[in-house]
Amino acid sequence: MIDVPTDEAVAAGHVETQADTGADSVVRVRVDWHAPVGAHPPKTEGTWHLLAPAGRSLIGPEPVAQSASVVVADARKHPSWEAAHEELRARVRSLPGALVVAVATSSRSALVWVRVQPPAVWEPAGYTVTVRSDEPGPVGLYPSVIYGWIRWWADQQTGFPEDFALGSLLPRPPGRIDATVLSDTYRLTITPAEASIPRAHHPHDPTN
Repeated sequence: MIDVPTDEAVAAGHVETQADTGADSVVRVRVDWHAPVGAHPPKTEGTWHLLAPAGRSLIGPEPVAQSASVVVADARKHPSWEAAHEELRARVRSLPGALVVAVATSSRSALVWVRVQPPAVWEPAGYTVTVRSDEPGPVGLYPSVIYGWIRWWADQQTGFPEDFALGSLLPRPPGRIDATVLSDTYRLTITPAEASIPRAHHPHDPTN
């Protein structure tokens, strides 16, 4: 179960993506969200938990009960970039099963953390990127597109055993991704934005 503040608005749904590359080699990702009746990506304060279709886990060789493959929180209320980073750190710590965790910093940008979890490593291992759009978009757009690119990248990898944790080889996303949601198109720019995740004690971590 995912722990979130009890006074926080939470929406749940599913995300599906399709990705390819055009003649200009730019990755294009189409995002489709399927939410329960009456639920939509939060446009005000809140958190959106998106379950991804069942498939090969990128986190570890054993089946992982990913409570939410993609989680995005609205951090537009924060007064500074540092405060948004702090919220991202806290979210990552509280969501050990999520592949992609993000905080929306404006209608055009988000901090997106991607889990790159080698086997037998307990503390969160991953990287953070800033995703910016040329047009305002829904808060769920930015992490969903990165998730779609991850799945597309994983599908290109062949020759690995079925139980191999591909996430440990995951590279950074490209500097540009074109995204489509319904009839809307967004040009996204992706740049590194590292935020260290402080290590916490884990009772089963052999390095403690």
